Amino acid sequence: MPELPEVETVRRGLADLLPGQAVVRATVFDSPKKFSKFTH
Repeated sequence: MPELPEVETVRRGLADLLPGQAVVRATVFDSPKKFSKFTH
């Protein structure tokens, strides 16, 4: 199953930087998709 394009881009970049290694832990920052100040 294909990943989202931005996820695949990050995966490929990490694969180049960390050949043969595994990511053990990751922190997900849930940024808002819109800002309440601008939603009227």
